[in-house]
Amino acid sequence: MEQPFDDPIGAQIVGAFRGPHSLWRTPGGIARYTGLSPATVQSYVQAHRDLFVQSSLTPGGIPLYGVRRDLRAQLQLEGSAS
Repeated sequence: MEQPFDDPIGAQIVGAFRGPHSLWRTPGGIARYTGLSPATVQSYVQAHRDLFVQSSLTPGGIPLYGVRRDLRAQLQLEGSAS
């Protein structure tokens, strides 16, 4: 699997899934957290389907994204080590 932590945009986006919003986030929520544009977030997530999943639920037509289970486990391990 590609390591998003070597890519500055990927690292920012993956970082948005730490903490209280760790399961599902909208492109706008990720954008607010990272300072990236929602279009950049959505484009990156769609181009990296090996890292992210899209929920079948779309509240108000807005997509929800999450990190894949193995990456989520890795993030939780990193978060507990610091």
